[in-house]
Order: sequence, then C-alpha cells, then structure tokens
Amino acid sequence: MNRVFFIFLFLLAQLGFSQIVSDAKLWTGVSVSKKIDDFKFAVSEEYRRAENFSQTDKMFTELDASYEFIKNVTAGVTYRFNQDRNIEQGGFDFNHRFNFDLGYEYKLNDFEFSIRTRYQISKEIYSSDKLNRNKLSIKYKFNKKFDPYISYEFFYQFNDVRAFNRTRLEMGTKYKINKRNSLKFGYLYENKFNRSNLEHNHIYFVNYSIEI
Repeated sequence: MNRVFFIFLFLLAQLGFSQIVSDAKLWTGVSVSKKIDDFKFAVSEEYRRAENFSQTDKMFTELDASYEFIKNVTAGVTYRFNQDRNIEQGGFDFNHRFNFDLGYEYKLNDFEFSIRTRYQISKEIYSSDKLNRNKLSIKYKFNKKFDPYISYEFFYQFNDVRAFNRTRLEMGTKYKINKRNSLKFGYLYENKFNRSNLEHNHIYFVNYSIEI
C-alpha cells in the first residue's frame, strides 16, 4: 500500500514539472504546380501565425519535385527556406529544410488510401535536425467539388533524444473551384511529447492551389 502511495506521489510530481503549453495557430498558403508526364513541380509560399493567431510564427518558400516511377508509387524531394520567429531575441532566424519522400496510393471506388514516409533534414547555423515522418491518409470523393480526408502522422527524432516525439491528426477537405483552381482547408491537432515542455496545438489552415 505504501509503495503504491509513493508511486502516485512520484507521478504527480512529474506532472507538476512537465508544463503543458496549448496554442491556437493559423496556417495560410498559396501554391502553383505543373505536371509534365510523370513529373510534378510546385512552388509555394506559406505564412503562419501563433500565440492564438496574434503573432507571426513562420514564413517560408518551398520548391517541390516528384516523380511517379511505378504506378501509384511516387518519390519526391523538397527544399524549404524558413524564416522562424525568435521568441527570446526577437526578429527571425533563417534555416533550410530538405525532405525526401516516398509515397504509395491505392484507390478503391470513391476512396483513396495513401501512405508516405519522409526523411527530413533541417539545417540551422549551429545545428541540424533529422526526422522520420510517416503519414497515413484516407480521402473520399464526396462529389465533383469536395474531397474530404483524414490523416494521421507520427514523427521520430534521430538526433538528440532518439524517440517518437510528435503526432498530428488532420481533418480537412479539398474544394475544387474550377479545373485549375482549388482550396484546401481544415483542422490539425498536434501533440508534442518526450520533451521538457509538452505542447498541444490546435491548427486551422487554408491553402489556395493553382495548376498550370
């Protein structure tokens, strides 16, 4: 009985030392893409706000190229130039990010199932960050205009603490304005763990896409 009591006190103390930070964020962006045979190229700009939408959090430019080398199997590479807000010193920090992706899609009637694995490298001035990200998605063709979807993604940290440290649950839809223009909007719940300060983020997003 005493052992159970001391274990309870230990767990309670751990919760006390682990502060949970919760925030509401807004992600907005625009992208332009072009498909040439089995290749697809895209450029996008994104602007993100945090601190309950009150502060600029991040701005970036992203270049993306992908190739469907086998039916329904795609490989891709992405470069991103980031401007991240420096909370402690003010201003923005600049860093570079590279993604290497491998994805598979399977269509069944009006459903589309997909899986994507990503190796991500972020380069800052004095450090680098390496992650493996795996994402599972289900999309449903509701009608000619709406394609709602749900996805789940989990992150594994290679450097520093080698552990799973983040998950994302996303729900949204793609709305086709016309043949070449579309909107994607929805909600994403992000959970960051295995760190000194836990984070729960509620993220709302809207992106405008143009196909040329």
